[in-house]
Amino acid sequence: MTLHLNRSALVSGPIGSGSHGFPGTSTSLDIAAAGYVEREFFVSGDAVSYVAAEHWAPDGQWSVTEGPTAPFTTRILVRTPTDPSRFNGTVVVEWLNVSGNTDIDVDFGHMNQEITRGYAWVGVSAQAAGITSTGGSGLGDGVVGLLTWDPERYGALDHPGDHYSYDIFSQVGAALRAPGDVDPLGGLIPTQLLAAGQSQSGFRMLTYANAVHSHARVFDGMIIHARGGIGAPLGDGMMLMDPAPARVRTDLDVPVFQLITETELFELCGGPGPTSFVAARQPDTDMIRTWEIAGTAHSDAYSLKILHPQYVRQFSDIRDLAALFPIVNDGPQRYVANAALRGLRQWAAGGAAPTSAPVIDTADNAVLRDRHGNATGGVRTPQLDVPIATLTGELTHVPHNGATVAFDAATLTELYPSHDVYVTAFSDAAQRGVDSGFLLPEDAAILIADAQGSDVGR
Repeated sequence: MTLHLNRSALVSGPIGSGSHGFPGTSTSLDIAAAGYVEREFFVSGDAVSYVAAEHWAPDGQWSVTEGPTAPFTTRILVRTPTDPSRFNGTVVVEWLNVSGNTDIDVDFGHMNQEITRGYAWVGVSAQAAGITSTGGSGLGDGVVGLLTWDPERYGALDHPGDHYSYDIFSQVGAALRAPGDVDPLGGLIPTQLLAAGQSQSGFRMLTYANAVHSHARVFDGMIIHARGGIGAPLGDGMMLMDPAPARVRTDLDVPVFQLITETELFELCGGPGPTSFVAARQPDTDMIRTWEIAGTAHSDAYSLKILHPQYVRQFSDIRDLAALFPIVNDGPQRYVANAALRGLRQWAAGGAAPTSAPVIDTADNAVLRDRHGNATGGVRTPQLDVPIATLTGELTHVPHNGATVAFDAATLTELYPSHDVYVTAFSDAAQRGVDSGFLLPEDAAILIADAQGSDVGR
């Protein structure tokens, strides 16, 4: 990657303990057990804003010009292997999600198993809400931005607004490649930077890919995770309703990987129509892959089980999400995300592109389903092909969280008259996932072990 960005941010820190003694968005996962350490730094500089140079079209070839500049100080969270010899050279740079008016590391949660196999991870407070919010989140009245949560720790933060978010994100990437006196990676030498963002941050990542990447040329690949059929504005707001639909531009010089759940097909942006992801579907190219993952939801039980204790530790007044664990979608999105991340890493380094996947079957503005209520088509997982429950990403109990509905005993007995029948079928399906590139061998082994330890067919 030839760095085109001519603005250089200054990294300082690590940041002191503050009144809470730990960073905002500090993970609830035991990363120390995985041989990782978490640190936090300030990043300061002068960021530029961007302005659309013409009316944007659905093809994603979005031209921009530079607007005013403004000084900024943001923060980054950094998670790295404690043993430098384990570092594989790839840094995942995540645009932290601010849908709940606080920074959330959603993609680290989904991909943590693969990330802690040797990557470095950097979470960027790119948007203002994660820093300046004073409340009003649906997560609870006590959920606030960093400045209100811990003014002692974060008093130096100064975010000029979301018009500057794209350049702030770029400058963080540039600082990771060419650190000054303070190296947030602690001496690790990155050979590859992969940008990632989920949900609201996924919308931003589409706009970054289409409008900003050609100006900054910082990242070697991008993951656009769980977006609807549109992008994000260059300034404030979550969604850009025009153009609708919006696709990934096809003239990019770095690979882009889109990960899509059932929820984004129609539900996320208000139902069928030009803002749905179905309307934005496009063929794979030599620089674009899209995997639609059947049986998964925009948010799921696995993600909530990571985020809920993180929220509880950080905020005194927080909605109790634990009641949702048994009812929302529990599909294995995380394992497909792991495979996508490794596939993008190899692809961006000049290796073969990941396999193309069929789309989830749809007709008449609805997902097509089998006799068990599970989606047909798309990226297949053992949980879909050897089911013990209906896994849907569509609205059932909680918006955007889908549902898991376990089969009754009679159905399980009909499908799996013995435990060996179930384990054999499940193992075969897991191997198909490995052979197709949708599952990593080590993750397939985890899933098979879970099946062997289950009570199905006993």
